[in-house]
Amino acid sequence: MEQVKVCAMTAEHISELARLEKLCFSEPWSEAGLAAELENENAFFRVARDAHGNVLGYVGMHCVAGECYIDNVAVFPDARRKGAASALLNDLVDWARQNSCAFVTLEVRPSNSGAIALYQKFGFEEVGRRKRFYRDPDEDGLILTLNL
Repeated sequence: MEQVKVCAMTAEHISELARLEKLCFSEPWSEAGLAAELENENAFFRVARDAHGNVLGYVGMHCVAGECYIDNVAVFPDARRKGAASALLNDLVDWARQNSCAFVTLEVRPSNSGAIALYQKFGFEEVGRRKRFYRDPDEDGLILTLNL
């Protein structure tokens, strides 16, 4: 497994993360949208990098009143299955626990079996379904929650 370092998202990461968004999502966040999170006191965005400082992926979460919602987990295709997503989720869940959050929740496409398996490894459980949550292609969103 490759050495993965997790750090806070900074302005220097924004353009690379916007490029990653376009690779991973049918409705990607823009550079401006990502940059706005740097000023959002409810946002917790982390970046995974390799030993050389290359961006492998990132995770974004918002927390309000002890309730956390994961916006995105994204890893560059050539960096998948090398520990980046696990390192990011581990960091995120540790932060939520240390900050006495009640739970962490997210939506995921039912067809994304790899992501579902990863979330289940961390203890997330399916608690519901949002009909037609995703577009391009249309798909429901499974609601997965980790109670802390």
